[in-house]
Amino acid sequence: MRHFLIVAGSAAWCRKRAAQLLENRPGTVWIGDVAEQQQLKQVIPAGRAKQLLGQEFHSILFDAHCGFDADAFAAVSGTINNHGYLLLLTPPLHQWPDFEDPDYQRLCVWPVTADKTNGRFLQRLSSMFLHTPSAVEVLTQDESHESAPLPSPATCITTSTADQQQAIDAIVHVASGHRSRPLVITADRGRGKSAALGLAAAILLNKHEHDNYHIVVTAPAMSAVATLFQHAAPELPGFNSDAGKLFTRDRSLRFVAPDQLLKQHKIAAILFVDEAAAIPAPLLEALLRRYKRIVFSTTVHGYEGSGRGFATRFRDTLDRLTPQWRELQLSTPIRWGQNDSLERLTFDAFLMNAEPADENTFANFTPDQLEISRITQETLLQDEQTLRQIFGLLVLAHYRTRPFDLRYLLDGANVEVLVGRYRGEVAAVTVALREGGFDDDMMSLILSGERRPRGHLAPQTLALHCAQPQALQHNFLRIMRIAVHPAIRRKGVASALLKELGSSAEGIDTLCSSYGASSDLLAFWRKNSFQPVRIGLTREASSGCHSLLMLHPLTDNGRQLLHQAQGRFLKQLPLLLTDSLKKLECRIFLPLLQNAKHSHDIPSESRELLRRFAAAQLPFDAVFPELVELAIWAARSGNAARLNGRQQDLFFSRVLQREAIQSLATRLQLAGKREVQRSLQCAVQELMTLG
Repeated sequence: MRHFLIVAGSAAWCRKRAAQLLENRPGTVWIGDVAEQQQLKQVIPAGRAKQLLGQEFHSILFDAHCGFDADAFAAVSGTINNHGYLLLLTPPLHQWPDFEDPDYQRLCVWPVTADKTNGRFLQRLSSMFLHTPSAVEVLTQDESHESAPLPSPATCITTSTADQQQAIDAIVHVASGHRSRPLVITADRGRGKSAALGLAAAILLNKHEHDNYHIVVTAPAMSAVATLFQHAAPELPGFNSDAGKLFTRDRSLRFVAPDQLLKQHKIAAILFVDEAAAIPAPLLEALLRRYKRIVFSTTVHGYEGSGRGFATRFRDTLDRLTPQWRELQLSTPIRWGQNDSLERLTFDAFLMNAEPADENTFANFTPDQLEISRITQETLLQDEQTLRQIFGLLVLAHYRTRPFDLRYLLDGANVEVLVGRYRGEVAAVTVALREGGFDDDMMSLILSGERRPRGHLAPQTLALHCAQPQALQHNFLRIMRIAVHPAIRRKGVASALLKELGSSAEGIDTLCSSYGASSDLLAFWRKNSFQPVRIGLTREASSGCHSLLMLHPLTDNGRQLLHQAQGRFLKQLPLLLTDSLKKLECRIFLPLLQNAKHSHDIPSESRELLRRFAAAQLPFDAVFPELVELAIWAARSGNAARLNGRQQDLFFSRVLQREAIQSLATRLQLAGKREVQRSLQCAVQELMTLG
């Protein structure tokens, strides 16, 4: 049994009392302000608590007087082992919602300041702690007696469970069975999945003692696989050890970051992907295509709450590429006992186990029965069922949903929530953020580089990256999340939400969305009349995609802004494709270029030169300006769609991105320069019949 103890009172009293309680536990990790506890060796700021994931501790103290970082608290709660203690220092619980939490700085969006931030999240949390006496012990400053120090840490002996052994056997089988049959292991924290990977790795390396045998493990960070290496190392006598590596001359277990793994193409007998839900989906798919023996492992109700979303979305990819994949779930905890009260409380407090409404509710759903309305944050606080269903949808829809997102949903000053219901149950939800509307003084500070107000992504991006300073004074509503119940997707529900959001938005010039660009999402937003105005020049770590900003104007001001920003974007994009965006996929940049309003006919003299190129009478370099002209015309007019996918990739990558001929031949599996040249000529011939 694990213990959760709240010490509630003034900051000074709480810290003094905690020090007394922890006299017998010198190895306690304190999470809080390092400056407040300089005499302690193991003090970690809440922002760095993630580095503790994968480790085990007998006791951790979390000082909420320094700010309650929901992500950090959820993370460290899973590192306490059986019979361990988690201490939380807070103001008196009935006063906590009114406490000016230092963490409010992350919630403040101009012009709202920390002292104006509502404490709904802390109100819900403190109420839950007060009404769960079976899971929480509370010591208050006005208590009439002094508690004795906590007992010394008990020795914890962990033993393998039956399902963990089953996982080890399944991992070993992936290495020796048929190729292209990946294994997906899912589990809540503390179930031993990382340990199973480490033990299985040791079995495989020992089994191949006389072979050249290498196992590669990847994860969002090397710290995430510390447990894996800790369990493998004792089983591998004679292996050398280095950072993220166990090795001999001809055998190894080594960590490689996901992006480096794709760049370097490491040879591996088998690949382990730990905490897969936190790795961008495009990277996972690339790894799945490259490695024929692969094991994915991920946390279901984890610190980022992302495992269920991963399972829902990645299952389609697995079905498509490796239909004989296998799934295995670990349910028996190793780090603590069954039905652990701290685990249950953490799940409930941060909705890490939140589920959407039962899919049977939507058996007879038709879009015309959807009831759409705005819902206030105060209503969300009072309606736990609706809050759970909304958050359950958000977790399924996005692989990076975190406990902080719950706090922002309840306390964010610029948040608007639109809910679609069917028979009273939540069918869909949109979370949007109000941005912009800066006064002249703040506008000047932003343009001079003196201020970068938190939030307000759209207006600052337009002003500073798109040369549209007037955007700072416009009012935006940025769609941060949109989620539809899996049972009713592809029925126009998301589009209905967006239509209602626009028609009911008061004082808003422009709806906007910023997201990791993929072909399906781009098609969705274009279908709903959103137009691109900026694409990020590098790929986001969170999605593996380039971020894309799209606008949908609601007023004359919004329409004028879109016209100016889009004109500049269409002028810039062809130039960026030769430089920063040389690696951008054709399926992404072609729809971005499409805009009939900016399409012009090809002059007759250019057509003649292109005709001669298609007839092999002129070389590529001689008609290069005309080829660029043709490519931009075809993209903007939409006529590029007349080429098949391979022709599009070849023609536009060569002409607009200047990809080398040999690179194209290799990537598209063409037989050298001549076939590339013939394919280009055929593509030009096809486009010329339309021009």
